[in-house]
Amino acid sequence: MLCWMGSPSANTMNRLLVALGIATALSGPMRGQSPAPRPAFDIAGIQASTRPSPGMRGGTLRGSRYELRNATMVELIRTAYDVPAERITGGPAWLEWNRFDIAALAPDDTPPDRLREMLKTLLADRFKLKVREDVTTVPAMALKVKGTHKLREVASPAGCQAQSAAEPNGVVAQTVTCLGLTMAQLADQLPRADNGYFAAGQQVMNDTGLTGVYGFQFKYTPRQLLGQAGSHGITLQAALEKLGLALEPREIQVTAIAVDTVTAAFTPNAADLARRLPPPPPPQFEVAVVKPTAPDAQASRSQLLPSGQVNLTNVPLRRIMILGWELADDRFIVGPRWLETARFDITARAFASPNPANNAQLDNDLIRMMLRALITERFQLRYHMEDRPLPAFTIVADNPRMTNADPTRRTRCFDGPPSGSTAVPPPRGRLVTCQNISMEQFGQLLPSIAPLYTRVAALDKTGLQGGYDFTIGYNAPQDVQGRPPEPGTTDAGVALDPTGAISLPDAVRRQLGIRLEETKRPLPVLVIDSINEQPLDN
Repeated sequence: MLCWMGSPSANTMNRLLVALGIATALSGPMRGQSPAPRPAFDIAGIQASTRPSPGMRGGTLRGSRYELRNATMVELIRTAYDVPAERITGGPAWLEWNRFDIAALAPDDTPPDRLREMLKTLLADRFKLKVREDVTTVPAMALKVKGTHKLREVASPAGCQAQSAAEPNGVVAQTVTCLGLTMAQLADQLPRADNGYFAAGQQVMNDTGLTGVYGFQFKYTPRQLLGQAGSHGITLQAALEKLGLALEPREIQVTAIAVDTVTAAFTPNAADLARRLPPPPPPQFEVAVVKPTAPDAQASRSQLLPSGQVNLTNVPLRRIMILGWELADDRFIVGPRWLETARFDITARAFASPNPANNAQLDNDLIRMMLRALITERFQLRYHMEDRPLPAFTIVADNPRMTNADPTRRTRCFDGPPSGSTAVPPPRGRLVTCQNISMEQFGQLLPSIAPLYTRVAALDKTGLQGGYDFTIGYNAPQDVQGRPPEPGTTDAGVALDPTGAISLPDAVRRQLGIRLEETKRPLPVLVIDSINEQPLDN
């Protein structure tokens, strides 16, 4: 059960500037006064990240060690200034592409706001970052009345609750019951729910003109499950329309920070960094119980609680190892057949600290390493990594129909159409826009753009140089049941079957004029040398 109620977001310029933490930071000291020393980490090490996939990790102080891993400069600025990423403007093209790993020391129990000030100092000193106040336009949504609304006015606010339940088709739907909510509160809460219909940080404005408190109920299918629901899926827009409400696109102006200068060539680390900031010891669970699943067990469960407790029930050991070693899928682990049939229950506590900031869910990397150590110890695992040929995509040029990009624009891909475009995704499909992306970069991002089609980066063999702007719409594999494309057809966006679905390879060929060719190439695989089928006693 999910509670939808929360405190309303700040809506005035002054309050937002305070939240950004830049109004004071950007103003100089009074005449005759020396500036106060800026909070700084005791020592910090920086290196370019080598992770193959995007996504910042870390961001929590554990003891005296603070780490941010695989972070773009936008993510670093967002963390330091506590501002949504879409409100960071300006800067060079690499701002959302280059990624960095930062490890630093700070006094134990340093509060989050002071850690942010320390990070600001690091960015200014090591990356030569300079920022200023700005105003930018961002996409938003407007909540409006459509026709005659069907809301029931009630006496007083009582909040909302959301209940997840499987429909007859097996797909989970969300039923939201509001016993008393204003339209301003509904607009504030809609993008906070994990429903997949809003971009990160996107706002919903209340344009209903309704001032009362209302009771109502609506049911919808989360955006990420629409493909599984097929014709039975209910979009959030359709669910609201049954209440006489509608969501319409809107652009709004918001305060932001502009990046004036920054360099990717950060200053060198201190010569004695290894001595003062040695690698931490391998993390381990505080306590863990591993046992074979009972023969009559039916349900399977994988759960990570905010308390730092990990619950795995009725899970094959192969799946647990794929999770622990962060492997793409079953093909990337070679071992005995019983890995798939032998199922286990694991209950483990990651951290004994009662400090809420020390939650395991804030750093999944640590949980993976703890799980890896647990499996290695309890099952007496011995393994090695080796390259083996596995299926992967190669990108080749066909008849490219992408737009040459402005090289000064940020290199990035995001869900949805480009600003000002009316492009829509195919039915129940996904629409992705990329700007100033080279074909090599497109290949690197393909696993995050289309994880159901590939978990490995595609190799660029197009010979195309420079960056391109393009938008691609495609459907998940389970939604594509049509005939193969007819030879010689090149019309962009044409569906391959009566449902309107189009596969990723066909979308790439038809819409972008390039091809994804299936091939095999050497990729690192975990090969098990020896492993016990029964775990050691707890």
